[in-house]
Amino acid sequence: MNAVRIVVLFLVFGTTWILVSDRAIGLFTQDAEMLSTIQSFKGLLFVGLSGLLIYWLVHRAARAQAALEAEAVRQRDHLAGILDVNPAVLYSLRPAPPSGVLTIDFVGHNVEKVTGYSVAQWLSTPDLWKSHLHPEDHERVHQAQRTLMATGSVRHEYRLLHADGQYRWINDSVVVVRDAAGAITNLTGAWLDVTDRRQAEERARLIEQVFESSQEGIFITDERSCILSINRAFTRITGYTLDEALGKTPALLKSGRQDGAFYGAMWAQIHAEGHWDGEIWNRRKSGEVYPEWLTINAIRDDRGHVRQYLGIFTETSSRKAAEERILRLANYDALTDLPNRTLLADRARVALSTAGRQRTPLTVMHLNVDHFGRINESLGHEVGDQVLREVAQRLLCMLRTDDTVCRLGGDDFILLLPNTSARDAAALSLRLMATVAEPMTVSSHVLRLTASVGVAEYPDNGSDLARLTQAAESAVHQAKREGRNTVRFFSSDLQEQVQDAMLLARDLRWALEREQLVLHYQPKVDALTQRIVGAEALIRWQHPTRGLVPPSRFIPIAEESGLIQEIGTWVIRQALAQTAAWQAAGLPVVPVAVNLSVVQFRHPGLRDILTEALRDSGLPAAMLELELTESVAMEDSTFTITTIAGLKQLGVTLSIDDFGTGYSSLSYLKRFAVDKLKIDQSFVRGLNHDPQDEALVTTVISLARSLGLTTVGEGVETAAQREFLRRNGCNELQGYLFSRPVPAEAFAALLRTSVEVVPGIA
Repeated sequence: MNAVRIVVLFLVFGTTWILVSDRAIGLFTQDAEMLSTIQSFKGLLFVGLSGLLIYWLVHRAARAQAALEAEAVRQRDHLAGILDVNPAVLYSLRPAPPSGVLTIDFVGHNVEKVTGYSVAQWLSTPDLWKSHLHPEDHERVHQAQRTLMATGSVRHEYRLLHADGQYRWINDSVVVVRDAAGAITNLTGAWLDVTDRRQAEERARLIEQVFESSQEGIFITDERSCILSINRAFTRITGYTLDEALGKTPALLKSGRQDGAFYGAMWAQIHAEGHWDGEIWNRRKSGEVYPEWLTINAIRDDRGHVRQYLGIFTETSSRKAAEERILRLANYDALTDLPNRTLLADRARVALSTAGRQRTPLTVMHLNVDHFGRINESLGHEVGDQVLREVAQRLLCMLRTDDTVCRLGGDDFILLLPNTSARDAAALSLRLMATVAEPMTVSSHVLRLTASVGVAEYPDNGSDLARLTQAAESAVHQAKREGRNTVRFFSSDLQEQVQDAMLLARDLRWALEREQLVLHYQPKVDALTQRIVGAEALIRWQHPTRGLVPPSRFIPIAEESGLIQEIGTWVIRQALAQTAAWQAAGLPVVPVAVNLSVVQFRHPGLRDILTEALRDSGLPAAMLELELTESVAMEDSTFTITTIAGLKQLGVTLSIDDFGTGYSSLSYLKRFAVDKLKIDQSFVRGLNHDPQDEALVTTVISLARSLGLTTVGEGVETAAQREFLRRNGCNELQGYLFSRPVPAEAFAALLRTSVEVVPGIA
C-alpha cells in the first residue's frame, strides 16, 4: 500500500468521524458541560483510533513492501545466477547529465572472469574500455559505433587487453534504447570472449594454408580408404582433380610395379603400428609412371577407432634434386661455381690413392692472378668478382674431364691433374697463362691480366694434398718474386727446362713482328717425269741467338700459347704472296700446299681468311692446297663435313696428310670431298724390307685410284723407294731424294730449271 492510499483512507475516516460523531452527540445531549466532556473524550478516541488505523495501514504497507523487496531479491538472485552461468557479460550505459557522455551504470559480475578487472574497477574507471582497445582495432570500433548510432544496433569484434597482459578477442552486441522523444535513455549490450574461437579459426586457416601450399601431395581418406580431400600439390603431381579423386581409393594411382605382397605388408604395418613410409611407384593421370616417397598415418578417435587415413607423398626425383642442390652448396664455390676445398680434398684422396696404386703421375698447380688487388681497388669488388668468374671459366675450358680446378679464395686457384707428369703440366701451364692473358671485357673495361703458376709433382714433392698444395704455393710465390707472369716448379731440374720453354714462348710472341719467321719450300714431283708439280711451304724460325729453330720445337709451344692461329694465317698469306711474286717474275709457278692446324680448321673465320688471302695475292683458288691431318678429317661431325664442303666450294685443293696413321682411316673418305692422300713417311721408310708397310702402301694407292684421288708419297729418300711407289701407281713424290726444304730464293732456282728434278741436286 502506497502513501496516497494511506492518506485517502485517513481523510475518509477523519471526515466520517467528525460528521457522524458530532451529529450523534447533538442527538444524545444538549448540555454544554456534557458536550464539552464528550467532545474531549471524542477527540481522544479519534486520536486513538487514528493511531490504530495509521498503524494498521503502515504495517500493511510495510508487509507489502517487504514482500516486494523479497521478490526483488529473489528475482535479482535468479538473474545473478543466470548471469553467472552465462559466458556473455551484460552491461548497461547511460548518458551522464549534463554532458550526455555514456558511462557504465551496470555490468555483470562475470566481467572480471572475461577481462581480469572487477566490477568496481569498471564502474570507477570511465575510460578503461577505450584505453584497453588494441591499437589496430580503434578505427574498426569507431566505425561500429557510428553504425550503432545510425541503425540502433551493432555486432562487432575487437581485441581488448586483459589484466594478464594478453589481448582477448571480444564479440560485442549493443542495442540503443530511446524514449518517446527519441532521446537515448541507455545502451545495453553483451561484454562475449571469443578468443578460443578466433584461435581455432586461425589454426584452421593455418592448417588449410599449409595443406594447400604444401609442395608435397596430401590426401585424406575415410576409414574405408575412400578419398575425402586432396591438396593442390596432389593435383599437380598426379594430374587428378578433387572431383576426379573424390570417393575413390588411392588405388587410382597404382602403377602395377608393386605386387599384392607389397601392399599386404604395407597395410599390415599400418594396422599394427598406425603408420607406414617408403618409396613407391605410382602412375599419373597422363599414364606416366613416377617414383615417390609416401607416408601414411592412421587417424584414430578417442576410443582408438580409425576414422581417417592421412597420406603425404613427395616425388623422389624432387628430393634427389634438392639433395643435389644442398650437396652443391656444400662442395662448390658460390662465386665461381668451381669445386671448393671440401670437394678438392675428396677428389684428391681418390686421385692420390689411384696414382699410388697404379704408379701414375699426378701434379698440383697453384695459379694466382697477378696484381688482382688493383682491380678491386680501382674498379670495385663487383668488377673483381666478374673477373674471377671469367678466369674460372677460362681455366675450366682448358682442362680434361678428370681434372679439377678449385678456387681457394680470393684470386687463388688450385688445379688437381691426375695422369699428368711435370712435363705435361709445363705445357698446360703455358696454355693456362695464355688463356688468362687474353683481353677481357668486364663492365665496359678492357682488361689484360697475367698469372703466376706454381707446380708440384707427386710423389716427389709430397704424398698428400696438404704437402703438394704447400709445395705448389711455394713455387707460385717464387714465380711472383721473379717478376710474375711465369711458371715455377718445385723440382729444380725440370725448372730449367720449363724456364727454357717459357723464354722460347716469350720470344715467339715477337717473332712475327720482328720478321724472324720464314718459309722454306719442298718440291713435289711427278712420279713418272720427276717434274715439279707442287710445293709444300714449311715454316722455320730464325732466332737471333738460337739460330734456326725447327718446327718440332716451337710449333707445340705456338699451339699451347695460342699463337698458332696468328702464325698459321701468316703462313697462308706469305705462301700465296711468294707464289704470286714468282709468277710476276715470269717463273712457271706450281700450287703451294700449307698445313692447316686443328685450331685453324675450327676457327669460324677460316673461309674469310682464305678468301682475303687469295684476293690479296691475285691467285686462283686452285693454286692453294690445304693439308689436313687425319685426326681432323676423321671427326664425324656436322661441323667438319660442312667446313670441308665449304673449302671445296672455295676451289682450293684438299689433301689428307699422314694418311694411314689414324683409326678407321678409310671410312671417312666417302663422306669428305678431298683430292689427295699423302702416304705417311713412316710407311714409305719400310718399303723394300717390311712386307706389312709394302702391303699397306699398295692398298692405299689402289684405294685412292678407285676413288679418283691423287696419292703423294712422303719422305722418299732412296731410289728403291721411288721405284716401288712409281711401279705401284703413286702419282706424286716428295722427300730428300729430290730436295730438302729450301729458302724461297733456292726454290725459285728450281722453278727456273723446271725440267726434271735430278735427285740430290738440292
